[in-house]
Amino acid sequence: MDNNIFGLSEKALQLCEDRSTLLTSNIVNSSTPHYKARDIDFHKALQNANQNASALLTTNQNHISSTNQLSGGEPTLYRIPHQMSLDGNTVDDELERKNFIENALRYQVNLTFIQSKTEQMMKALTGE
Repeated sequence: MDNNIFGLSEKALQLCEDRSTLLTSNIVNSSTPHYKARDIDFHKALQNANQNASALLTTNQNHISSTNQLSGGEPTLYRIPHQMSLDGNTVDDELERKNFIENALRYQVNLTFIQSKTEQMMKALTGE
């Protein structure tokens, strides 16, 4: 069992951060020919974290990281486009922006939860 006092919120926060990087990369490369939009399955990744699924982790800077995995070991997936552009780019700007905003809200919710838990622990330690 994981001894983390913040539970699943810490993993969710890391997943949101990693997903934000992917979504930002998609938005930045929306005009790059043949760029393929990437993402993670957030819900599946969170379920895996809850079940303590093991994954390939790079715990040392000398480890070789997979280009198809995030820092937490979650696999990146290629997005299936609704309509591919003539140059082979699969980025849908509106979808990426919607996902980015949704991800930012998840990040903020988990950050608020961790902050609240920290405040509760500080009150308990100080005897308030």
